[in-house]
Amino acid sequence: MEFTTHALRRCDQRAIPRALAELIVKTGDVYNCGQSRRIIISRSKNAHKELVKELQIIGIKIKYGWENTYVVVDGTGTVITAGHRTKRIKIRKY
Repeated sequence: MEFTTHALRRCDQRAIPRALAELIVKTGDVYNCGQSRRIIISRSKNAHKELVKELQIIGIKIKYGWENTYVVVDGTGTVITAGHRTKRIKIRKY
């Protein structure tokens, strides 16, 4: 999976491991946010359980706040940015 330099910098600043961002892309719920970009969040219970299970399989200890992590991906599958959700993310309905 490709990451932009901006995404790598934001992951470092926000203490989001690259493996966590990749797992969120793999197991999270996908929402369109316009301009062929998607927000991926482990918002549903099933997605959250799957994320926790995958982290345990890899052997990464789960830290507080990781359940609110989101990843923004462009149309080609490149990670643009990642962060922690502090407010409700408004999803556009098409």
